[in-house]
Order: sequence, then C-alpha cells, then structure tokens
Amino acid sequence: MRKLFGLLVIGIGLSVFGQASAIDAAEADYLYYRDANVPPFQKSREFFDMPNRPGLYEVTMVSDAVGPLTFRIVRVHEDKEETMHQQRSYKVGGHEFQARFNNPGGSDDLIVEIANSNPAAVAKVAVFVVELPKH
Repeated sequence: MRKLFGLLVIGIGLSVFGQASAIDAAEADYLYYRDANVPPFQKSREFFDMPNRPGLYEVTMVSDAVGPLTFRIVRVHEDKEETMHQQRSYKVGGHEFQARFNNPGGSDDLIVEIANSNPAAVAKVAVFVVELPKH
C-alpha cells in the first residue's frame, strides 16, 4: 500500500510540475500582459509602447465581468489616434475580444480601451499582446 501511495504522490508531483512548465512557457510567449480594473461607468486606456520594428500582433482581452463592456483598439502615430477595431459585448461573463494590430512600418504604438457600462461592478480584464511569427 505504501508503494502505491508513493507512486501516486510521485505521479501527482510530475503532473503538477508538467503543468507549471506549460504555464511558464505560455506566459513567455506574449509580448505584453496587463490586468485592467475598470470601475463602473468608467473606461480604462492602456498604452503599449510597441517595438520599433515592423510586425503583426494579436490583441486579446478576456473578462468574467458582468457586461456590457466595449473593447477598442487604437493605433497611435505621433499625435494622431485612429480606431482600428471596436466591439461591444453584452455577455454575463465570458467576454472575449481578439483583433490583429498590423504595424508595417514599426513606428506605431497601441492603445487598448475598455469601457465598463455596468453601474454596479468593477470589470477585471486581462489584456494580452502577442507578436505573430512572420511567414
């Protein structure tokens, strides 16, 4: 019985260790990660200083907040802002927004805006920016 228990503990330990390694690898794959807390009837603007090289990026925002939430991706070039993508989500939890951000000249920066239209609850939103491989 002790041998079986010992093998079980070793198996669980290896399983947990394997999961931790997978999580560490996944965390290393994104360029930026930020948590945004958006108060009721407020919006949050998160600025990302993008690398000074051409690239294609994917922006993902996820939240379990009670909506509605509005997600917006803005290109910043010098003093000019241009909305690239915008989406409103009316879900009760499980919000997900994903959009591509193309920076062909490597001279643009990114602003992610999250508007919380819920009058009673803070919206917690995770923002990921990933650089996509060149093909």
